[in-house]
Amino acid sequence: MRRWLLMVWCLPLVFATVVHADESGPTLLKVGKVYVSPDEVFEPGAIMIRDGKIDAVGESLPAIDDVRVVDMPEATITAGLIDAAATVGYRLGFHDAEHRSEVVPETRALDTVDLHDPGFANLAAQGVTMVYISPDAASVIGGQGAIVRTAGPRAHRIIDPASSIKATIGREPIVKASFNRTPSRFSGTSFLTRRPTTRMGLTWVLRKAFHDAQMVNRGETPGTSGEGSPSAESLPILIDVVKGEKPLRIQARAQNDILTALRVAREFNLTFVLEEGTEAYRCIDELKAANVPVIYGPIFDYPSGWRAQAGEADRFRLSAPRELLDAGLTVALSACELQGEGGLGRMGAYARRCGLTRKEVLAATTTTPAQILGIDGQAGTLAAGRGADLVVWSGEPFEATSKVKLVFAGGMLVSGRIDK
Repeated sequence: MRRWLLMVWCLPLVFATVVHADESGPTLLKVGKVYVSPDEVFEPGAIMIRDGKIDAVGESLPAIDDVRVVDMPEATITAGLIDAAATVGYRLGFHDAEHRSEVVPETRALDTVDLHDPGFANLAAQGVTMVYISPDAASVIGGQGAIVRTAGPRAHRIIDPASSIKATIGREPIVKASFNRTPSRFSGTSFLTRRPTTRMGLTWVLRKAFHDAQMVNRGETPGTSGEGSPSAESLPILIDVVKGEKPLRIQARAQNDILTALRVAREFNLTFVLEEGTEAYRCIDELKAANVPVIYGPIFDYPSGWRAQAGEADRFRLSAPRELLDAGLTVALSACELQGEGGLGRMGAYARRCGLTRKEVLAATTTTPAQILGIDGQAGTLAAGRGADLVVWSGEPFEATSKVKLVFAGGMLVSGRIDK
């Protein structure tokens, strides 16, 4: 029965491979407009794809005998969308808290991710060709995220298996980590007897980790060890963060949590990227003074899931991306765990409706996340020699009437069909 179920589950993957196997050859796309970047547009435009890369891009390119020509005069092409804080591919809950410690930066999110998860195909069909898989928020300092393509040739899907580490200031490390509890005369102690059980305890764990890392980096021995202290395995990674050699991101939604993140960063001279930042609009001056980039999202009408349970997203504001950009902050958009109707494309449409220009939305979903992730040399814009990660829209991107028609990842057509 298990083998039969596995075979049935794999059939869509096999079929998808067969459908697109003959559609990865040299292709010339001729469309009404090509957004090479948010600042550069060819109208009309054309892109040549060969051997998985962009061979040429311009207003007009000559057709060659061995190249398939796709003429879509009403269509528009952009670089593939990038979600810099996605949670996709996790299976069976294995991404939740590592109970041996609240500080586990030595772990990797990629080790618990199934790259064949249908969620990747869903994202690809929506125009998202690359994601940063954000570690789960159940640990105070979690593991290292991974940057991967959502589809395309297997050998080219993993871009960075161990990217920036993630800390969380909020309810999840307290509640989501199987409801941490303090020891009692009735229950004694167990693997659930973990710090933190309060915001104060969470901040203590965070400060203790970086304090010890700083001391060890100076050749000193921390004054305390054992419970609540970073392990020998985690210290080298934390030292890299303290030295600025490993990127750090902090998930925080509420104003008080964002301000705590800024205080901790200032105390230990850390730089970080703010993830989610629901109430970032209430901390604009502080974020600007610290020059903190914001991966903002998701944008929603009403919070759901952990956001609703935690009460950290009750004061959301649809105009927040507009306010952050007006203040001069670096802003990328993210749909986090949302897909389909709530995916990154829809986040862009919401942002357009709430004041962002098309150029700003395109930057927030392509070039800016690429810069934050440190992959702007290979993704986010369309240039000869780069991997062919691009989206063909039926009209202007992020319009309610536009649909994603074709998606290429690594030069392979991974969504849509080209008429023969």
